[in-house]
Amino acid sequence: MKVRVFNILFSSLLGAMGCAILQESAPVEISASRLTCKENPEMVDGDLKTVGTFTPKGTIRKGFERAGSVFRRQQYQRQYQRRVEGSLRTETLIKLDVPTYIAYVEIYPASIIRNLVLDTTTEVKPPKRALSFEAIEDKRGQKIEGTQPVRFQIGREILYLWLSANALEDRDNVSHDDEDQEMQIPLKGAAISEVKFYGR
Repeated sequence: MKVRVFNILFSSLLGAMGCAILQESAPVEISASRLTCKENPEMVDGDLKTVGTFTPKGTIRKGFERAGSVFRRQQYQRQYQRRVEGSLRTETLIKLDVPTYIAYVEIYPASIIRNLVLDTTTEVKPPKRALSFEAIEDKRGQKIEGTQPVRFQIGREILYLWLSANALEDRDNVSHDDEDQEMQIPLKGAAISEVKFYGR
């Protein structure tokens, strides 16, 4: 009987300790006051009503171009071409006040976000992405639709979070060049209302 009572008490103690450990290790939201984003401060201001937008750095041209060989005196053929002038990629950089272990981030989209990529670094100096950033593989390159938050697993200490995504075609502001039979489509950035960090 005493052994049975001891086993019950021991099991209860282990269960209580396990719950306490789980509660202690549960990620907590990092305060917005610890986050800065020079390009898009609205993404980390703690207010879901404000929206930060990636800055586009290019345009798209679509139209017919001539192709063929002058040397062989072949007749030129017209081919429909789509080309990007500048860059299709847009980006923004979020910084924590000090290097912090981040379990995951939640991104609250305010538009479609195409080919979203997250990278991190702990380097203190203004980082050069190609040299110092490490890829976050969770949902890498995913297309985000809707307005529900999307969670990205981080699981490491970080100082900077680099977000990049493809720009979107601005169909409301297309211009046409009838002489060259070409259209120019400006690019616009995807929008995010908030990026929330969860860690220790």
